[in-house]
Amino acid sequence: MKLLSTFILFAFISIQLHAQVINGKVLDAASGKSLEYVNIGIIDTPLGTITDEQGIFSLDTKGQPLKAVVRISMIGYKPQIFTLEDLFNKESIIKLVNEPIQLGEITVKPFLGKLKKVGITNKTAHGGLCGIGGTQRGRGYEIGTKIELGTTPLLLRALHINVHNQSFDCSLFRLHVRSIVGNLPFEELLTENIILPLTKKSGWAEIDLSKYHLIFSGDIALTLEWVAVSANGKPISINGKKEYCILFNREQKQGYTFTKWGSEAKWSNNPEASPSFYLTVQE
Repeated sequence: MKLLSTFILFAFISIQLHAQVINGKVLDAASGKSLEYVNIGIIDTPLGTITDEQGIFSLDTKGQPLKAVVRISMIGYKPQIFTLEDLFNKESIIKLVNEPIQLGEITVKPFLGKLKKVGITNKTAHGGLCGIGGTQRGRGYEIGTKIELGTTPLLLRALHINVHNQSFDCSLFRLHVRSIVGNLPFEELLTENIILPLTKKSGWAEIDLSKYHLIFSGDIALTLEWVAVSANGKPISINGKKEYCILFNREQKQGYTFTKWGSEAKWSNNPEASPSFYLTVQE
């Protein structure tokens, strides 16, 4: 009888833990400053979230096992790994340690060549649409494309995005530039968080990148991670339903579409279409 009671108690606790939402706050370990837009995701699942402007997050575990692994990360900081059980039993304050990325030696030269465009420059959506929906559940999702820069190092001057329609007054995206392995995004090449505001309702949006002095060559995966939106816009009608979302035009039979539906989800690709993104670059 005692053994049965113990088992029932353990089962009840387990069920309660599975139903819990993890709430916490992420700080810079050195300064104690709140860190905004930190990724919190359950590895190999689309479940995740991002800290707000005060470093606060709320992660719905949706019945994941207690041994499921959560990764807390942001560019420029050493990531931390916990199981869900760890997080249920620890303090709600998580501190990340700054970890500057060590780069190889770079020869700085003036970029005086002509500007040119690389990527998808078409103005019409011959390949349908792609994008991200929701106001909270979309946080941490990424979408992007393959950009072929060639063998010569190029300075990224501007990013151009062809918006089909946007519900919001403003969407904030984190820029990612990664190497490509096996036709999927791989290692992050950026050394700082670059947050890009997108207010365009439709048409081409141009975002200045010149102040970041980004220099790359070869094939790169350029993706946008949705980190925050304003909630003041109007929903868009999609297939008869009203949805809050941002949609990009896409071109068929050109490039790649890379998608990751959560900060720690697995990448997928579509080798037969690409969102209409392109870069203005300079040699």
